[in-house]
Amino acid sequence: MTEQSWSTHELRHELARYHAALLAAGNHRPSTISTYIQHPERFIAFLEGSYDPAQPQGRNATGRQRPS
Repeated sequence: MTEQSWSTHELRHELARYHAALLAAGNHRPSTISTYIQHPERFIAFLEGSYDPAQPQGRNATGRQRPS
């Protein structure tokens, strides 16, 4: 079995494709789509070092308020 690796840029691109597919399906509420997208976005930000789960909610790794 071949191991596959992804850059964070590639992950963000694929997440955008997934988001488009969810919208195109037309059978999900906006809040559901938001949940499906926000969690992987946060994980990718963690991989990039711009999100620290140990920080108070709404703060990035530098302690600054994340943009909404």
